[in-house]
Amino acid sequence: MASCLPEFIEALTAKRAAMEELLTILEAEQRSIIDVDVANLEQLDQRKRELLFSMERTNAACRLLLRRSAEELQVPQAESLSPLMPKIASPLRERFKGLQLRILELGEALQRVITFNRSLLEDSLQHVQESVEFLNALFTRRSTYGNAGSMVSSRNDVRLVCKEI
Repeated sequence: MASCLPEFIEALTAKRAAMEELLTILEAEQRSIIDVDVANLEQLDQRKRELLFSMERTNAACRLLLRRSAEELQVPQAESLSPLMPKIASPLRERFKGLQLRILELGEALQRVITFNRSLLEDSLQHVQESVEFLNALFTRRSTYGNAGSMVSSRNDVRLVCKEI
């Protein structure tokens, strides 16, 4: 058994915990986007940045431990955990498989939430842009609709509703 495998399990467990926390933060971010809670979005953004910085260190440790484990188990150039699995003793193998599956599931869940949050933000910005364009058109043209229409505007006397008798 490779001497770094218990340390590798700890690093993968830390990675799983960080990914679960990130998923929780992104789901809270989703609720804040929907509720237009900018203050909470800023707090979540700060927590997310700190967590991502921590995850970078954890990922670097996992890569290092993967290389060390591959060397100790004599698996040349292992780029992932899967090639190491046959060489790992049975009790540890099950823990590694469980961690590997959970990390893959969390990765997919994170991708879905990130995609949905991006979509929410893009749609919100599009809506704001369309509203700004409408108001700009409304306040810069002489008339939005013809004389028989119900909306009239001008630079000097802005009126949104006009009633003809």
